[in-house]
Amino acid sequence: MTEIKTIGVVGFGVMGAAIGLNAASSGYKVIYKELNDELVKSMYDQWVLKSLNKRVAKGKMTQEDMDAVTQNISGTSNYNDLAPCDLVIEAAVESMDLKKQIFKDLDAACRKDTILVSNTSTFLIEKLMEGISNPGRTAGLHYFFPANINKLVEVIRQKATSDDTYNALMAFAEKNRKVPITVKDFPGFAINPVFISSYMILDAFQGDQYNCATLEDISQKALGLRFGIMWVQNGSGLGTCYHAAGSMVEYLGDSDTGYPALPASLATQFNSKQPWNLEDGPVLEDPEKRQAVQDRLLGGIFAISTHLVEKDVVSVKDFELGIRTSLAWPKGPFTLMNELGMEETKRLVNIAVASGDFKVPEKFNSDKISSWEI
Repeated sequence: MTEIKTIGVVGFGVMGAAIGLNAASSGYKVIYKELNDELVKSMYDQWVLKSLNKRVAKGKMTQEDMDAVTQNISGTSNYNDLAPCDLVIEAAVESMDLKKQIFKDLDAACRKDTILVSNTSTFLIEKLMEGISNPGRTAGLHYFFPANINKLVEVIRQKATSDDTYNALMAFAEKNRKVPITVKDFPGFAINPVFISSYMILDAFQGDQYNCATLEDISQKALGLRFGIMWVQNGSGLGTCYHAAGSMVEYLGDSDTGYPALPASLATQFNSKQPWNLEDGPVLEDPEKRQAVQDRLLGGIFAISTHLVEKDVVSVKDFELGIRTSLAWPKGPFTLMNELGMEETKRLVNIAVASGDFKVPEKFNSDKISSWEI
């Protein structure tokens, strides 16, 4: 198995910095790559020194520990300086053309056995890696925001990914104190198709009858959450949510899984450059109206989760672990389905299908539906 000792991170923004810091804290040598030397320095000062100094000031780490981490970190504006890397993680902004160019540059600068991975949240790994020599060393390594706190990492196997590459990435994630799950190359991978469709379904109700406070409360009660789906959207940034939703509709809207339409309310809120106002009035108490939102929300979650398992994108066990770890849901979708019973689950899935959110998964075309084995 390929031994990973030195990693490169292309893109020294919030996500890239957190990925690199996590690796440096786990004993890896880390080389950050940015566009120019000025950016390398300013990003280092902001995301490494400032971040670690705060931890030292709060007593969360010692100065000696900080020095040990910073000694593992260097930066460059030249791709050729990434030549010593055993693994390079691309963490640039979500632009297909930009990412493809980065991998072409990495292919030219790095050793032919250097593992090349993307941290993209929506693009297919196979598409990003087109034309890369030795495609067996390519894969996806999808961290979740904030990458220094969220423990989940999706290890994405595209068709060409070799066993050696996959095993090396699983070991790397575990040494970084992450929880890795195995996912097949698929639009949005495993967790995002569920999370993105959940907020799209919820956002579609926002308007005259349902304010944000009500939708936040419904999502909290329906899924047992401390922080609901409207709150998480604000934390992720509505720009990210809007663009991710658009990408998923483009990928899956006309597919055999289907996908919810882009809500006009999300577009309007994104264009306003303001987050959702979670204190925009009293929470609606009408049980019938609340039930309508909850039923469609749960039906959508159950439909897309079933599609993902039927397409072998992810196993039931990994999916449950991934949802609980990344989204902090107390229970995964398959546990919820089993607890509600499969007849009630089928009713909810049919509501999502009738709403035009998803196509019917194969499992729910049957008259007799067995519970999930978890």
